[in-house]
Amino acid sequence: MKTNHLIYLAFPFGVGALAHKFLNIPDTSYWFYVSLLCIASVFLFVKLILPAIEQKFDAIAPLDMKGAYEDKMSEQKPYSYVVGIHMATFVIILIVYFTS
Repeated sequence: MKTNHLIYLAFPFGVGALAHKFLNIPDTSYWFYVSLLCIASVFLFVKLILPAIEQKFDAIAPLDMKGAYEDKMSEQKPYSYVVGIHMATFVIILIVYFTS
């Protein structure tokens, strides 16, 4: 994993900690901010990261379709795993919130 992937992985947890510390809203926990930022992470992935990857590899697609597709998938796969981790975290937070 590259540095970009690690930053994207830590984004909801780090920004959630900063938001919890600086906003000081009563009756909100750290996990509330993390859950909101996990949803924001999915939005960033769909609206910013995927179009950037598509645009990067779209120019070479007519020349080498199989190679371009493999390159695009190899670059997109780590981000997809991170988004999966963020969605799993969001679902776990929801389950814990509604069972407690």
